Amino acid sequence: MKKKINFESNIQRLQEISQLLEEGTLPMNELIELYEEGIKLANECRQFLDEATLKIETISKNFEQNE
Repeated sequence: MKKKINFESNIQRLQEISQLLEEGTLPMNELIELYEEGIKLANECRQFLDEATLKIETISKNFEQNE
């Protein structure tokens, strides 16, 4: 079963990761792990937005056809 993406919490976590990366106070191995997590979250957010866009386009087309 595919895990449901929570867009808002992913964005919040990306902001936290970005702040930690910018501070640069963590050991390099932790920074790399955070960067990897951030890339994964960004990809999940992009996928969510792509799917939402497609859904909105489909709904709009159906609405226009039913007018």
